[in-house]
Formats: sequence, structure tokens, C-alpha cells
Amino acid sequence: MEPFRIHVADEVLDDLRARLRRTRWPDQIPGIGWEQGTELDWLRRLVSYWAHEFDWRAWERKLNTLNHFTWEGIHFVHQRAASGRGVPLILTHGWPSSFLDYVDILPMLEDFDVVVPSLPGYGFSPRPPEVGINYRYVSARWHRLMTELGYSRYGAGGGDFGAGVSTFLALDRPESVIGIHITTLESDLTPEVDDAELSDVEHSYLARRRGWDAGERGYSAIQSTKPQTVGYGLNDSPAGLAAYLGEKWYSWSDVTPPDDFLCATLTLYWVTQTITSSMRDYWDNRRYPIDPTYVGTPTGFGVFAHETVSEGEPPRSYLERLYNIQRWTVFPRGGHFAPAEEPAAIAGDLTAFFRDLS
Repeated sequence: MEPFRIHVADEVLDDLRARLRRTRWPDQIPGIGWEQGTELDWLRRLVSYWAHEFDWRAWERKLNTLNHFTWEGIHFVHQRAASGRGVPLILTHGWPSSFLDYVDILPMLEDFDVVVPSLPGYGFSPRPPEVGINYRYVSARWHRLMTELGYSRYGAGGGDFGAGVSTFLALDRPESVIGIHITTLESDLTPEVDDAELSDVEHSYLARRRGWDAGERGYSAIQSTKPQTVGYGLNDSPAGLAAYLGEKWYSWSDVTPPDDFLCATLTLYWVTQTITSSMRDYWDNRRYPIDPTYVGTPTGFGVFAHETVSEGEPPRSYLERLYNIQRWTVFPRGGHFAPAEEPAAIAGDLTAFFRDLS
């Protein structure tokens, strides 16, 4: 374990601002809004804020008050419980997120020993130059990390790819994982059920999800087949990066997070040049798929179904076909990026779930 401190060179930040100011803007059909993708006026305003007002140094000072480490190429934040006897808990972000999603939630998890790693290929965790970095690969790395930190029994949680990693931690290390708490159902890990066995509610949910896939999943198709191709443009143009990632944060949130948080996330991807490597998650999980079996480990599910472009609320019965659901909470607010959108709600649900398990 090596202590780690965040510092980005001045010339990298100067180059970023210069590129933002030189953005060559496309046109947009008048009045079309977000129907063809990121809305022009929204993006121009965000890019202007990023170039002229956003203060990365303030974020560095804030982030460096946390305890950062690296271990075998993995960056992580480690916060020990105030009592010194916290429940060990590893929380994993997804795409296009980062460990920043969990910064505001950390002070609310004082009863836990919290570990927040950056996925391989995101931020300060370089991705190994090989293929096959899928859910199971990452879950094995996470188990070794928790073992190295001295935790033989621990909980896990997350959304998006973090839900997938947590699922395979439970499947592969049932003797170590006391419970998992997830906030999204990974599309790769849905139950396989004959249509005749589905309830009306489940049919309705799956129909809505198919509609979401038809309108929203173009990004996934290209990232699971040709991530390198789109990566050239996103790695070279910060405005292009803001358009590509910003559209997801706008569409998949209940209320889009503040510009300051979005620009911190964008800056993290930009200065570490990890947008291309992060997108390889889709390629690796497609090329190296894993069929999950029933997860017997106690599972808590927080339902945050209030996205701008909604996937719908999953029925509990559907998830119980795959998970041993012990806690099911439907929240009135929040979308795909629940830890960043509703940190207090996540913290409360995590605390209640693991308290009931102990």
C-alpha cells in the first residue's frame, strides 16, 4: 500500500482550458432540444463554465483531505470508522462515473470502514494492457485488496458496473461477503425467464426497458464493439468528452448534478486520459461474458427509477429470481447516479441494511 496524493500539472490544466476555448461548434436543428443528443446551448454553457469558472485546485484540496492509496495499480480511498470497529465495506462506481460519486457520502458512513476503489482504466487506476478485464476479474482484485487491508469478512455495494462487480464478489466469495447492496440491475446480469413465466408487471417492466434500450443504448453498442475508434475523438476534444458524458448525466439523472461536480468528473477523465480505457469495460464484458447463477448472499436493493429518460421501476419479483433480496427500498427521488444524486438516501439504506445483517 502506497499513500497517494492528487496533483495535476499546471500545463495540463492550461492546455485543457485552451482547448475548451477553441471549441469548433456544430449546428443544431432549431427547437429539437435533446432528441438527437446533447443540446447545444446546454453544452455551450457547461463548456464555458469549465473553461472560465471551474476550479480544479479547489477539488484537489478537498480530495486530498481523504486518505488515498495505490495497491498493485489500483487507486482507492480508505476511510476507517470513527469507533475503530467499523463494518468493512467496499463501494464500486460505474460508467461514466468515478470514485468522486462517493465523496459526499463518506462522512455519512461513520459506522463503516469504507474502501472506494477506482475501477481499472478509470481515473488514477490504469487499466492493464490486456483483454478480459470483466466483472469477475475486477471482483477478484477487490477481494485481494480487502484481504490485504485485513478484512476477512466485508460488505460490498455499487451501481452500474459496481453492481456487476458486487454480484460476482458475492457469487465467488460467499464465505467473505456478508451482504451486497446494489442500486441498478446490470443489463448483462438479468434473469433468464420464459415469457410464459413472467407476471404482467414483469412483462410491462421489460417492455419499457426494451424501449429504453432502443432509444438510449447506442453508446453501449459502439463501446462493446469499437471503443478504440470513438476514444480518439473523446481523448482529444474536451468539449466532445463533455458532450458524450454530459448527455448520460443529464438523461440518467433525476436532477442533473451541479456543473461543478460534472466538471470535476470530466476533468478527472481528461487529465488521466482514461475515457478510452474506461469504455473497454463494455468490450471486455461482451467478449468475456459470465452467466451468473442465483446469488444466495443477502442482498439489499435501492430503487432509484427517476431518470430523465426512465428505464422504469424493476419489480421486486423479477430481481428475486436472481438475488436473495433481504431489503427492498423504493426512493421518491434519484436516478442512475444515486450516490452522487442522493447521498443521504444511499447512506441511510446502507446503514440500515448492514445493521440488520449484523
